[in-house]
Amino acid sequence: MLKILFAASRLLSRQLTAPLIQNVLQKPVVNQVIVRNFTHLNPQNYITPRSLLSDPKVVEIGSNIIKRSLIKFSYTKGKRKSVKAVRLRFYRLHWGAWIRTKCGRHKKLWKKSSARKRRLRQHVFCNATQSNLLDKMVGKYWTKPRYYVDDPYEPYHSREEFPFTAVKPKPFFPPEK
Repeated sequence: MLKILFAASRLLSRQLTAPLIQNVLQKPVVNQVIVRNFTHLNPQNYITPRSLLSDPKVVEIGSNIIKRSLIKFSYTKGKRKSVKAVRLRFYRLHWGAWIRTKCGRHKKLWKKSSARKRRLRQHVFCNATQSNLLDKMVGKYWTKPRYYVDDPYEPYHSREEFPFTAVKPKPFFPPEK
């Protein structure tokens, strides 16, 4: 029974594929291929591939991506508007550096060790690139030095140990004889 089925399927497949093979091997198709003589290799016939950046859909999607480096300007005077999230999350020291608290300092404290909780209470400096970006995201009002009563950051506003930012001259101690 199986032999009969296999034989019938082979016969059926030959009958279906035979006309297709004959269509491909007809003379006009073969002559067309031979006559072309490399004319299709002309560089003018090639279409240069479009760049992804020139695709209008990609440009439209790229323009709608939300960026945190957004700098807004007011309609009336044209001044820069400061981003409120920067003012709430970061603090600017007088010498230009920005500090922030570590993330997760209030989350799941029950599973964190005491040493890790102590490290989470500490503040972290932002690097130069981040500080430059944060300066652009807030107005001049927030980049000027601000003086508060009982400021806990008062000792950190001056950076005297670094010679480029030192304001007060170091005391001179003459060598002892």
